[in-house]
Amino acid sequence: MNTLTQDLPLTERRKPGSQLQSGGWPMFLLTVGLLLFVGYAASMQKLYKPGDEVGYNLGLVGGAMMLALLLYPLRKRWSFMKGLSILPKWFKLHMVLGILGPTLIMFHAAFSIGSINAGVALVCMLLVAGSGVFGRFFYTKIHHGLYGRHASLKELQTAMVPPGEIQSLFSFAPDIQQSLEHFQTAYATRHPKGGEIGLQNFILAGWNARRLSVSLERQLHLAMYVKAREGKWDDAQMKRLDRMHGEYCRLLRAYLVAVRDVAQFHTYERLFSLWHVFHIPLVYMMVFSAIWHVIAVHMY
Repeated sequence: MNTLTQDLPLTERRKPGSQLQSGGWPMFLLTVGLLLFVGYAASMQKLYKPGDEVGYNLGLVGGAMMLALLLYPLRKRWSFMKGLSILPKWFKLHMVLGILGPTLIMFHAAFSIGSINAGVALVCMLLVAGSGVFGRFFYTKIHHGLYGRHASLKELQTAMVPPGEIQSLFSFAPDIQQSLEHFQTAYATRHPKGGEIGLQNFILAGWNARRLSVSLERQLHLAMYVKAREGKWDDAQMKRLDRMHGEYCRLLRAYLVAVRDVAQFHTYERLFSLWHVFHIPLVYMMVFSAIWHVIAVHMY
């Protein structure tokens, strides 16, 4: 039981895509949500119409923001634009405009559909915005944070706690040690081949990581405190054990999450690739429908 009487040599390990995001983004989304709620309530009062000066200018600014979204893919592909600031800043601007643009368009439309061409443009815009939410989620799973570079499977595997360290730390609980080794062997070393998405391995890895986190923490508590009672530990030793129990639980959860992320990485890469195939045509549909809507409004 020497393991339980020594301080844990723990070092914080974090997967490339799990860096904590700034609290500014959730606050921004909350603010936009409140504005939409207030705007919808105001639209019921008929304070303005899509075609009057207020509604027209809202649509003009919102449409300009939606067109500005195209600057991000152009920045990535056109060589003469590569010197214009760093790519993460463009991506951040892309996301902000992707929220503000549809918000202003919704205000412009007064939260209603006045014609068929306006309805088509609005639906296309909402599909693009909704698709962007999914894309952002997939992006964070395969990059170093929201604005970082693309991660790799090797980096995720390196970030995992080495099996030897796990075996050493949980040597006092062979059942826990065996469960962790089995989980890693079953999922972290099994990857889809070719164009396979690997949804089965993806789902099972996530489900079993959560299940094991609950059951193994319960086993860990039992193993540690049974040994302590057998050794008739005093109050000071028990307080230290409480702290160490929390540290062991944290390492246990971190290890399960790291193995899960390795198991799911290929699937997230594949889903992000498929998302691009779906998202790009939606962008073209949105641009063409918006242009047609503007032409129709000014012609008729």
